Amino acid sequence: MAKPFYLLLLIAYMGFIGLGLPDATHGVTWPSVRDSFGLGNSGLGLIIAGGGLGYLCSSFIAGRLVAKLGVGTLLAGSSLVVTLGLAGFALAPNWLWFLAATPLIGLGSGAIDAGLNTYAAQHFSTRHMNWLHASFGIGVTASPLLVTGVLVLGWDWRWGYWLVAALLAAMTGLFFLTRHWWQRDANSATKAPSDSPWATFRHPVVVIQMPLFFVYTGLELGLGQWAFTILSESRDFTLAQAGTWTGLYWGSLAIGRFVFGWLVSYVATDSIIRLATVLAVAGISLLTLNLQASLSIFGLLLTGFACAPIFPSLVSRTHERLGPAAAGHAIGFQVSAAMLGAMTLPFLYGLLSKWVSLEAILWFCLSQGLLLLLLHEALLRVANRKTLSKPKEKT
Repeated sequence: MAKPFYLLLLIAYMGFIGLGLPDATHGVTWPSVRDSFGLGNSGLGLIIAGGGLGYLCSSFIAGRLVAKLGVGTLLAGSSLVVTLGLAGFALAPNWLWFLAATPLIGLGSGAIDAGLNTYAAQHFSTRHMNWLHASFGIGVTASPLLVTGVLVLGWDWRWGYWLVAALLAAMTGLFFLTRHWWQRDANSATKAPSDSPWATFRHPVVVIQMPLFFVYTGLELGLGQWAFTILSESRDFTLAQAGTWTGLYWGSLAIGRFVFGWLVSYVATDSIIRLATVLAVAGISLLTLNLQASLSIFGLLLTGFACAPIFPSLVSRTHERLGPAAAGHAIGFQVSAAMLGAMTLPFLYGLLSKWVSLEAILWFCLSQGLLLLLLHEALLRVANRKTLSKPKEKT
């Protein structure tokens, strides 16, 4: 039985890498796309919002899709849809065409994100949850570095999207060829949640977790998307420097998930999340205050590192707190709230850059970090009241 388990785990890792590849690409290509189509900075928010709408449509029914199609088929199909969306960006002759391709990225990503998180929460330990999300960090680290290389070489920004699309196409082929491996695990596969969606939606833990996921994901993704523009246009970093530090922001996120994935075996998950939120506020403060360039960069990387365990650990704790019957719905709601944050808050960043300045984005990030800390403390109070004996840790 060990062999199928690790094969499925490997495919899950590949799935998270594939999910991460497109997510950070816009942050580097945006200045070039903006100039090509004669846009303002607020257009980046529209890209994120368009992807978010597609994401919401698929993530709400992700549990049913996994139960009906199986994770392997869903991986293959969603990767193909994302590949088509990236090709649409590369081929876009105008801004409307480009914008029309954004929902494909969301549709492909939403179902597999919620589906894989639900499956992993039921079958893998908190350690593996962090390492799976570290794989997502590998994807979002690689894409800005690859696209920065394209721009530094003087190639058109469209080649950046073609390069990422080629990688997703290769993954699509891999997932298609191995899709039946998940069927061999059919007896333990993720089943459709049995509890009422409305009852789960009203659960006090879920009521607090949804804004928590909203704020966290908006902060993580928003800072990653806007870091390149802030560094290159407000902090006077060169194109290569800004792209490198943006990539390393995502790299610190990936490294943090490997580190915290190991640490969670020795420290309570809730304590790790609390420490992470405190460190995130410290990192954003250093970046925002901009006392000197090295401290600002350290703050950017510290923020990425601190954000690392928050999402996967919260998902894992959801299954432990609510049980398998409600967890499928709850995780779907959380992932949907996360995407709402990912498409709403970065859009507000764009408006702030237009109405105030690029630096105003960082002050808004700092307020989000403080709110994140407060929401997690509120969650602990509610969860402890509902309390909830911790089940045996999965291995």
